This record gives sequence, structure tokens and C-alpha cells, in this order.
Amino acid sequence: MYVGPRAKVGAWREGGTGGDSSSETQPKEFPYFLEGGTPNVLGVAVSQPACSTSSSRVWTASANTRRRCANACGAAWRNWAASRVFGHRDPARRVGTLSFRSEALPAAELGGILDQAFDIAIRPGLHCAPYIHRALGTFPEGTVRVSPGAFSTEADIDALANALAEIVV
Repeated sequence: MYVGPRAKVGAWREGGTGGDSSSETQPKEFPYFLEGGTPNVLGVAVSQPACSTSSSRVWTASANTRRRCANACGAAWRNWAASRVFGHRDPARRVGTLSFRSEALPAAELGGILDQAFDIAIRPGLHCAPYIHRALGTFPEGTVRVSPGAFSTEADIDALANALAEIVV
């Protein structure tokens, strides 16, 4: 896209760009100014099949997925004694993501080792939430965020726990 110098282009939404998660404001530089938020691509992709089935079946599948992800996070929490885990321990109040940090390694380094040596994808950093990281005392490094999905297995969680035990010992 080319925009002439006289054109006034506005962001259609604001939010983290992933480029500078430490900033509390939307960047003013192009193209980052136009990259606010993360579109719900998966939500759009599954909306047609979801709409064509009965809503109770979709809700049940969604609730089961949420419960499985929350349980996976609970299992991870119990296994990661060497890490500081953030969030609710109550499964009813937990979502399917888990943030933690290790005293042994910075989040970015831990993420790189998990990716390169163990083929495990996580997201290290501030997660476009600088205020909460300041409140938690994890700014500017951030945390490691794990997001088990609908197809994650207990073996996947065990593999991550084993990798963490090997790395941070």
C-alpha cells in the first residue's frame, strides 16, 4: 500500500503490535501504526462450520477444550517447582494459558532453548501487557507463556516439563 504525504490514515484498531511490547501506546511510525492487535484468524476460520452445527454441540466442545487446556496448565503448574508461575491455581478461574519465569534464565533465552533444542514453541516477553508486567515485577524481561491447545496431550505437557527440568537444573 502506498499512502501519499497529504493522506490522513487512521488505525482501525489499537493494541500491541508485537514489535514493542514495552510501550503503553500505539506506535506512530508506519507500518507499525496500522498493525494494532491480533485478528482472530482462527475464530473466523471456524465460524462457518461452527454456525452450521447446533449451538449446544459447539458450546460443549468449547467448554471441553477450555477445561482440557486449564487442566493441562494445572498439571504444568504442579510440575514446575523450579519456576515462578503466575495466575490462579483454582481451575475454575484459570484459562488455557500459563505464564512463568525461571530464576535461572531470562524468558527470551529460555524460549530460544526450548525452540532450538526441544522443538517446543512458547512465547517469551511482555505479551503486549507492560502494565501487568510492571505490577508483577517482571518488567522489562517479561515471562514465558505456554498455551496448550485443543490437541495438546498430557505427553506434550510432560515433554515441556522434562525439557524445563533439563534446562534449569
